[in-house]
Amino acid sequence: MNTLKSALKSRTVLFALLIAILSVLQGFVGLLPITPVNQMYIGLLISVAVVFLRFITTTPIGGSNGS
Repeated sequence: MNTLKSALKSRTVLFALLIAILSVLQGFVGLLPITPVNQMYIGLLISVAVVFLRFITTTPIGGSNGS
């Protein structure tokens, strides 16, 4: 349970949950009327955001550095 609470404090995990929710909404509702080219740009933006979040991450989800 503590791991789940720690995971929900992670910006990377929260970002992934947001992307998952938006993907489901887009798939079922067609929330965003976007072209394939715009989908490509959004995918690129998401990948850059994930890399950025990884670089600013300093601790694992468990909260310790493994020592």
